[in-house]
Amino acid sequence: IAAVGCHKSRWAKATPIATPVTRVARNLARGSALRCVCDLCGGLPLEVWKSSVVLEHVRFRGAGRDGADGAREPAGSVEVLRRIIRERGPRGLYSGLTARMAEGALSGAILLAAKESIHRAIDASPMISKVVPSSAVGFISGAGGGAAQALVMAPCSLLVTATAANGGDVGGALRDILERNGIRGMYRGAPAVAARQMTNWASRQGFTELVRPRIGVPGVAGELLAGCVGGALSSWNTPFEVARIEAQSISFEKSMPETGSRGRLFSTLGDIVKERGVAGLYVGIFPRLSQACYQTVFMVCVPRILDN
Repeated sequence: IAAVGCHKSRWAKATPIATPVTRVARNLARGSALRCVCDLCGGLPLEVWKSSVVLEHVRFRGAGRDGADGAREPAGSVEVLRRIIRERGPRGLYSGLTARMAEGALSGAILLAAKESIHRAIDASPMISKVVPSSAVGFISGAGGGAAQALVMAPCSLLVTATAANGGDVGGALRDILERNGIRGMYRGAPAVAARQMTNWASRQGFTELVRPRIGVPGVAGELLAGCVGGALSSWNTPFEVARIEAQSISFEKSMPETGSRGRLFSTLGDIVKERGVAGLYVGIFPRLSQACYQTVFMVCVPRILDN
């Protein structure tokens, strides 16, 4: 309100110009706050739901390996959601809240600061901006932000997945993982996390900027609609997310075999296709798509709305 109203005031000329340092600091604070609000207002329940759907199929395959002839078919997305609420109550959708808030505060800050800095640097360079088309800038800046974000996400995402799978508290999950696998176990699925984050935010930022001028809806409504479309299109990389959960499940699922190939991105993807077909790479696509739209609105659209 002050920013809108001050342009006619006698202090308007004294408004400070944002320096690179203040812009980065602002984006760090804004990214941290937006990501935490996003998770508290629905992002974490979508994450728990998505992870639980994938783990349902992991456990089904584990039961088959152990020779359980009467193993039931894995439940669908809606049934998994009902079971979480029935067995744990609404609080079950916020399993791993502590780890998720720590992850969100760090990764949100790093993501927004990195991708906005890359975006601004490309726009400010006449030589680069002539070579790189404007439609590609969003993909490049999003990929850079996702790569930077992945550095802090592997251990925290593992703890969120473990608590989503087994309930309980973050401290108990952390102790169990360290006892079974040591520090190395905290970084199970790290390559899949990096691949997911780079493709996540390259697609979310890039597709949103690509469709924004084409949807024909002005103002905030158009911005939010572009974010939803960009988030939905970014779900093409769901196989990386399924591989991430599959690889990390070795650290806390006793039914998962400890083999040399498990935990390696492309080996895990190959194992999933061999055992369940290509459809196995898209398990949990509905909660994943919902989460992608939700996070894109918060981390791509809202910062732009605030800037404008």
